[in-house]
Amino acid sequence: MSAGILSGLAAVLALVLERASPFVVRRAPGWGRPLLEGIAPFLYGLLPLLIVLQQGWLSLREVGLIGPVPLAPGAFLGWSVADWARGLGLTALYSGITVLALRLAGLHRPASSRRLALRAFEALPMGLGREAMLGLWRGVLWVAGVSDPLPVAWMAFGIWWGAARGLSVRGGDPPGPCIWGGVLAATVLFSLTGNLWLSALAHLLVLGLLEHREASPSPKREADEKPFSQD
Repeated sequence: MSAGILSGLAAVLALVLERASPFVVRRAPGWGRPLLEGIAPFLYGLLPLLIVLQQGWLSLREVGLIGPVPLAPGAFLGWSVADWARGLGLTALYSGITVLALRLAGLHRPASSRRLALRAFEALPMGLGREAMLGLWRGVLWVAGVSDPLPVAWMAFGIWWGAARGLSVRGGDPPGPCIWGGVLAATVLFSLTGNLWLSALAHLLVLGLLEHREASPSPKREADEKPFSQD
């Protein structure tokens, strides 16, 4: 079986696990939820990506962990100092635009100053896990012949969004504004820079600056699940 097919299967599995994780966490007994919340991003994001890279099914370049000029003098991880400066500026810009847009639209509220550091810490595994999963999909698309960050980024976003909405129609949890806002900001950054480090940073900034919650279950779902609550 070819490396492209194997990496594609890993990406599909990672996406299914990412979408199933809120349901699994919600169904877990109260004492087990913090543990599941902590390990879920590793299982659906970082672990599949590490396996694919370790097996050589995808390269660091294809997932955006190194840039196009890794051996150039003065380059860091394959990008020049000017590329990093431009990328960090774009990260701050588009993360700020995303947070502001969600705030002005009334879709989310900013994290309070007292909880800001805690929110950033809590966002770390979730943002890294989801960004690793998206990086895996971008690498699969790159190997499939879409070797440009712009279409790769938006096609990966479309796959994730389609799966999220499709599963929500069948009773799953749709991603809340904090979740899709983080993915959207990361997608914009990757489409402009091809840099997974910067897209992950944008993802984390949006998650850390907003109060996080998955989309609230419907009243009917809450009523259905209340007898099973362990809290």
